[in-house]
Amino acid sequence: MNLLRVFVAVEITDDKIKRTIENIQKELLRGGVDIKPVEIENLHITLRFIGEVPQATVNEIMNKLRTVTFQKFRMRIKGLGAFPSPANPRVIWAGVTEGSRELSELHEIVERLVGKYGIKDNKEFTPHLTIARVRSPRNRQYITSIIEKYRDLDFGDQEVSCIKLKRSVLTPRGPIYSDLLQVDLS
Repeated sequence: MNLLRVFVAVEITDDKIKRTIENIQKELLRGGVDIKPVEIENLHITLRFIGEVPQATVNEIMNKLRTVTFQKFRMRIKGLGAFPSPANPRVIWAGVTEGSRELSELHEIVERLVGKYGIKDNKEFTPHLTIARVRSPRNRQYITSIIEKYRDLDFGDQEVSCIKLKRSVLTPRGPIYSDLLQVDLS
């Protein structure tokens, strides 16, 4: 059976935000750390990771997502952090200040509509933008120092005017994303 790896996301479209993230990724890499930066064209905030499901399920998910109605809003990307903690980083992220409540509401709507599909998600939703994954603890103190340096950095803001159902094809060089559905916000 042909399975599609899918997720629901808000894309980062603002060039200033993308450039700022790219500069931080480069600064991290100059420190000799073992990270996998997220490709700039792949930057997004995941509302719901669904995982691998058959095409018929993808069709059901698309039909449900088409019913989403939500107002456009602005979100501000601000601050650098890490999961599980800056001292033990596995995922380096940029935070969301303005627009965080709306992203959480959108997550709730998406969860109600498609939460029964794919991987069960029991973690509390925290709006964030993954910018890199840490592969090993090499030079971890440098990562921690960069997170501290940019803890309060304002990356900029952008309008959130749509959500997308994205397909992710995993390759040795990283995931390749494509849009399966775009739902415009009013």
